[in-house]
Amino acid sequence: MARQNPVGQASFEEYLELEAHAQERHVYVDGYLFAMAGGTANHNRLISRLNRLIFDSAEASGCELFMADMILQTPSGRGYYPDLFLSSEPPNSKARYKQQACWIIEVLSKPTEAIDRGEKLQSYTAMPALKAYILVAQDKPLVEIFERLEDSSWRYTPVGEQGVFKLPCLDLQLEVAQVYQGMAF
Repeated sequence: MARQNPVGQASFEEYLELEAHAQERHVYVDGYLFAMAGGTANHNRLISRLNRLIFDSAEASGCELFMADMILQTPSGRGYYPDLFLSSEPPNSKARYKQQACWIIEVLSKPTEAIDRGEKLQSYTAMPALKAYILVAQDKPLVEIFERLEDSSWRYTPVGEQGVFKLPCLDLQLEVAQVYQGMAF
């Protein structure tokens, strides 16, 4: 599915100011603002569960875990609100956005899946410090990992219900079944 029509145009700095006072959130792509789609109950459950499973390890590592409300600016200048991402940038309580992430997790939804697999994949993997881009299905137990290799190429690995996946920068492994525990499809 393609993006809906933009709701406005702005510089990145203007975008940050608009987001500070907006009633709804927007992504920032090539100078244009696009309203974000709402999430489902499963989308929310998955983000909450992942946050709970990861938070203590993130805090112990000295990194910060952000959940859906922090803008991540990509090298192309685009601004997104990833569902979850881990940043090693120095903490700054007044920061409105981050520019570095060790890994990013997006929970897939029908309206945005093509964007997550296309535009965001391209934008995120251009980030030099990014080690993994992880897609989490909300309609079945499946985690898809795009992992940066030492030669800077990317490897794609789907991990099913009985599998385990590792989160770089944290020395943390999660069981897919643990992520989807108690969910109905």
